[in-house]
Amino acid sequence: MTSVENNGQSVPSSSAAQKAFCAAFFFLTISKSLLFLSLTAAFALFFASGGAAQAMRRWRSFPWAAPALILAALPLLSFAVHSDKAAALSHLGLSYYWLLAFGVFLVSGTYPVLPWLRAFVAGVFCVFCYAVALAAGWAGFPWVPSALGNYILYSQLLAMAIVLLSVLFRHETRRSVRGLYLVLMAAFYAGLLSGDGRSGMLAVLVLLPFVFFNIFPRASMVKVVVVSTVAVAVLLMSPRVQYRIGEAVNDFRLFQNEVTETSLGYRYQMWRTAASIIHEHPLLGAGPEGFNKVWHSTPKTGEGLGFVEPHNAFLYYASSYGLPGLAALVWMYAALFLTGWRNRATLEGGVVFAFAVVCIVGSFTNTMFRGAVSHTWLMLFIGLQGGLLRSALAFSPQLQVRKAVAQ
Repeated sequence: MTSVENNGQSVPSSSAAQKAFCAAFFFLTISKSLLFLSLTAAFALFFASGGAAQAMRRWRSFPWAAPALILAALPLLSFAVHSDKAAALSHLGLSYYWLLAFGVFLVSGTYPVLPWLRAFVAGVFCVFCYAVALAAGWAGFPWVPSALGNYILYSQLLAMAIVLLSVLFRHETRRSVRGLYLVLMAAFYAGLLSGDGRSGMLAVLVLLPFVFFNIFPRASMVKVVVVSTVAVAVLLMSPRVQYRIGEAVNDFRLFQNEVTETSLGYRYQMWRTAASIIHEHPLLGAGPEGFNKVWHSTPKTGEGLGFVEPHNAFLYYASSYGLPGLAALVWMYAALFLTGWRNRATLEGGVVFAFAVVCIVGSFTNTMFRGAVSHTWLMLFIGLQGGLLRSALAFSPQLQVRKAVAQ
């Protein structure tokens, strides 16, 4: 029985919903099945607790909502205007996944998101430990964490965890917990240094000043620049990073000699193919499988056989849904970035800002919205903007008066 009420919510159901959302953020990087089971239970408990009705009464639209609705509508429009109905139908996930973003937005305006963020970091740490064990030859398990299915995604998740830990550090007062956050940041940074993904590393480099200002909020710009330079020097001394730099230089030399079966060459070809599609179909695009069809319309060898999207979110939306799709994506990213920047001094705003930068940087080399784990990660963190509503409510004068009267 749940007869005890707290602000209109049944206490046991509310507590269970919060724990289920913590489980969802924990399993995000570990297991797709457990992730979606947790999300199903979490939303069911949230609605059962009466939290949804209260959240709707407190609803306030953020700048991201309008472009998000457009992005959600594009696959439905594609089903109506593009000739390949089967392809359009198979990509309707690009529509209904947005329900997660709006759902999490409602929930994060009701429950504190701090436990969710810690759960996410804990999940990334479990995957990191598995990756270390795998590299050392210790792991012999048939099961692999979902985040390790794509090394680009794994690097982005490590990057997100590093910057997120700096935000948590800034808003933490306990020295022991702060020390734990620093240790985890160092460990994840080492994971980036030893991994293959360059997307996450680039995002961390872009956000280094933000990270160090979180750790040293009273430091001068000169000190932050010095510490950032040291961090970059450590990065460049890593054998793995030096190998990747040498590999990139070699790719460029081969590209100059018209050898395109390299990482750089493949991306050039993919982006050129996407650009040609945009030129031919600027208004409506060629549909969600348009790039795949054009790419494979000519014989491909090696890695090129496995490519089905242009490895760039901006080009993917533009080639699939035309320039309106590109405009909606840029609009949403700008809304996320500006919302996070304006509220960066708060816990929730700092997380939104960090996520926006990681997502924007990653979108230049990764489609982001393809793949269940990557797509769900985007939706859950976009929805965390709702936490700004809760934090604003917590510090509103009206609420403080009501609390004083109640006491």
